Amino acid sequence: MDSSLKKWRRRIFLSLALPAGLALLSAGCESYQHKPVLADPVIKAGPAETYVKPQYQNYRAYRLAIMPFRVPTTVPDVGYPLTELFHRQLLANKTFREAIRISEYHNTMAEAQHLAKSKGAEVFLLGEVPYYLDSGTTGKSGLQVDLRVVETATGRTIWYLTDAISSTPRPIINIWITETKPKPSASISYLAAVLANRMCHSLEDQLDQCIQQGICTPDSNS
Repeated sequence: MDSSLKKWRRRIFLSLALPAGLALLSAGCESYQHKPVLADPVIKAGPAETYVKPQYQNYRAYRLAIMPFRVPTTVPDVGYPLTELFHRQLLANKTFREAIRISEYHNTMAEAQHLAKSKGAEVFLLGEVPYYLDSGTTGKSGLQVDLRVVETATGRTIWYLTDAISSTPRPIINIWITETKPKPSASISYLAAVLANRMCHSLEDQLDQCIQQGICTPDSNS
């Protein structure tokens, strides 16, 4: 009697354990085949807003002096690399006859004019960063840059444009259902490089349009 009872219990156990084991094996294979999908971060960059465009002169023939960028007091160390980033981009684009760096800081427009004049620059570039947020690659990062090109002789603003860019990781909606997780957000150095490229190309494109439309004409500097 005891022997038949043991056999009966063994059969019940095998009948239940075998399907459960197969189900677990199948689930394991399925989870291995369907790896979590990495969601790209959200990068937002609006078109550069231009408030003042070049008029009358073909500024390609001018020498440009680039002043140190003004940055928020909370991140004083980013001023030099940002200035250098825009300097390299302007050199690569050859928007102006020559683009030089000025290391001295200025407090007033008159001081900036004096520095530019001392370097023989007909125009100079002022850069300001009113917004700068670096959260690494796990949170939102971004920056805004305002560029102003000024005539050295008159102090007149001949160009003014602003642009911004940001990157935010995509949120995980439901990892158990969608099997997704965010990729690391874009670094602030990458965002700054993209922004410098966009804004310097915008300067070049606007100047080309001015020349093609016959608005900007050569002068004695050509």
